[in-house]
Amino acid sequence: MTVQPVVAGLTDDQQQAFAKMWNKWQSKRAKNQLLDEYYDYRAMFKNIGISIPAEMRMAQAALGWPAKAVQSLARKHVFEGYTLDGQLDPFGLDEILTANNFTTELPQAITAAYRHSCSFITVTAGDVAAGEPPVVIQARDAAWATGIWDRRRRCLSSAMAVTDTDDLSQPTGITLYFADDVVRLTSDRGSWSAEHLGNPTGRVLVEMLTYDPQLSRPFGHSRITREVRYLTDAAIRTLTRTEVSAEFFSAPQRYVLGAGEDAFDGAKWSAFLGRVWGLSENQETLQNPVVGQFPQMSMEPHLSMYRQLAQDFCSATNLPQSSVGLFADNPASAEAMQAAEYNLSDEAEYQWRIFSGPLRRVLEDATMVKDGSSEPPADSWKVSVNWTPARYVSPQAASDSIVKVVQALPKIADTTVAYRRAGFTQAEIDQMQAEWRRSEGGSLLDKALATARAGVSNGNLAAGGGIPAGSESDTNSGGTGPEGLSGVAQS
Repeated sequence: MTVQPVVAGLTDDQQQAFAKMWNKWQSKRAKNQLLDEYYDYRAMFKNIGISIPAEMRMAQAALGWPAKAVQSLARKHVFEGYTLDGQLDPFGLDEILTANNFTTELPQAITAAYRHSCSFITVTAGDVAAGEPPVVIQARDAAWATGIWDRRRRCLSSAMAVTDTDDLSQPTGITLYFADDVVRLTSDRGSWSAEHLGNPTGRVLVEMLTYDPQLSRPFGHSRITREVRYLTDAAIRTLTRTEVSAEFFSAPQRYVLGAGEDAFDGAKWSAFLGRVWGLSENQETLQNPVVGQFPQMSMEPHLSMYRQLAQDFCSATNLPQSSVGLFADNPASAEAMQAAEYNLSDEAEYQWRIFSGPLRRVLEDATMVKDGSSEPPADSWKVSVNWTPARYVSPQAASDSIVKVVQALPKIADTTVAYRRAGFTQAEIDQMQAEWRRSEGGSLLDKALATARAGVSNGNLAAGGGIPAGSESDTNSGGTGPEGLSGVAQS
C-alpha cells in the first residue's frame, strides 16, 4: 500500500478530506485490479486439483464473459445530446462538447462505471493558450479516482483524481476538488507541493456515474459480480478439462494381451500411436498376442456443462444466449431478438434515469465554468438527456407503428419525437431538417421572383405599352357594355 503523501499548503479541512479519500482509494485498489483482470481476460486458472493431471496444470484458457457483461449493456447507451423544451443545445455548449470528444468520452465513462461500479466526470477551466478548449471535460474510472458522498445533498462533497504516475504506477500528480477550491498536487522527487486554482462556482465540479446504486451503497455495484466471477472460473476450468480430454480423445487407448517384453523395446508412445503393429508369437506361451482398444470417452459431458454455465451467466447478466455462442437451429426473427434482449433493454432504460441527473449537472458545471458564474442556468433543471432507443425494433415494425400513431395524432407528424420513433438518429433528423429548410428557401425565392416579374409586367401594361389586341383592356377601352363595343367599331 502506498503511503499517503504529506503536502504542505492544504487547510485542515482539505487535509482531512484528502486523507479520507486517499485511504478509500487505497482500500479499493486491490478489488479494482481484480475486476480489471477479469475484464481484460487475465483471470488466473483456479485448479481444484482432481481431474487435471500435473503435466497439464500450466494450461491456459481465456474467456471474455466479464467483458461481455460490461460491454453489452454499455453499448445500449448512445448519447444524442441535450434538449430544453424541444430546443437543441439550449446553452450553446455543443462546440465545447465536440472539442472534448464527449460522444467518445461518455461511453468510456459508462463502460468504466459498469466495470468498477462507478466512474467520474470532471469539469475544469481549460488553458486556451495551450490548445485546450475553454472548458475541459474528462472521464475518470474508479481505479484512479474517488470521492466523498454527501447523503443529504446526494452529490459529492469532495473528490480526488490521480492525474499522473511514475513507471511503478505510484502517483506523482493528484487533483483535489472542493466546493470552494481546486487544488493541484505535484510531486518532485518525493516532495509534494500544492497549487490552489480556485473555484468560483461554489460546487464540486465532479459528477459520478453509478451502476445500480443502493441506499447502503451509493457508489453502486460492478457488473462483474461474484456470481459472474465464479461462473467465469468454472467455465475456464471446464474448458481446460475439455482440452485435456481432447488430447486423450484424439489418441484412443489400446491394450495388448499376451505380448512379450520385446514388443515394447522402442518408445512406448510411438508403439501406442503406430499405425501397423507387427507382433511375433509369445515365446513363453506360444500364443499370438491379442490387441484391443478401449472405448473412447465422450466430449458431451464437458460441452453440456459449459452450456449450463453459459446459460447461468446469461441469466445473471440479462444477456441473450446468442451473445455467448448458444444459437438456435433456426435464425431468430425480429420479434424473437426483441424478446431475447427485453431484460437487457429494460436495464439500459433504468440506467438512463440513473445517469440523467449527473449528466444534467455536468451540463450545468460546464455552463458555469464557461460563463464564470456561481449559479446554474435558471431552466437547467428542465433539461432532458436524449438517448437512442435501447430496444431493438425492426424497420418494418417502426414504420407501421409511427404510421398508426400519426393517423391517430396528426399533429405529431412533424415533430422530432415522431422521427425518433421512426428509427432516425438525431444527426439524421438534423440533416433532413436542414435539407428541407434549404429546399423551402429555394421555393420561396422562386415564388418571390415570379411575383416580381408579374408586377413588372403589370406595370408595363398600365403604362400603355404592349396591350394585345382583343384583350379585356382593349375590349373595355371604349366603354362598357354594347355601347362601348359599338363605339370602338365606329371609330
